[in-house]
Amino acid sequence: MSKAMGGLKYFERTKYLLELIEKERTGRPRELAHKLNVSERTIYRIIEELRIHSTNEITFSEEKKSYIFK
Repeated sequence: MSKAMGGLKYFERTKYLLELIEKERTGRPRELAHKLNVSERTIYRIIEELRIHSTNEITFSEEKKSYIFK
């Protein structure tokens, strides 16, 4: 796979993850990793990057069992 294709996959995963966060439907990290077909560690890396670049705070809500924007 070319780097461009890998970048596109990453972009699409990240976009989908942002949509799930907006809808408060990510589930727990393990479930989210399964949804996105990546490792749980990759989920933590993507979330950390989003936290750095987002103007909104991203946190995990135990009550909603989802990552959410604050």
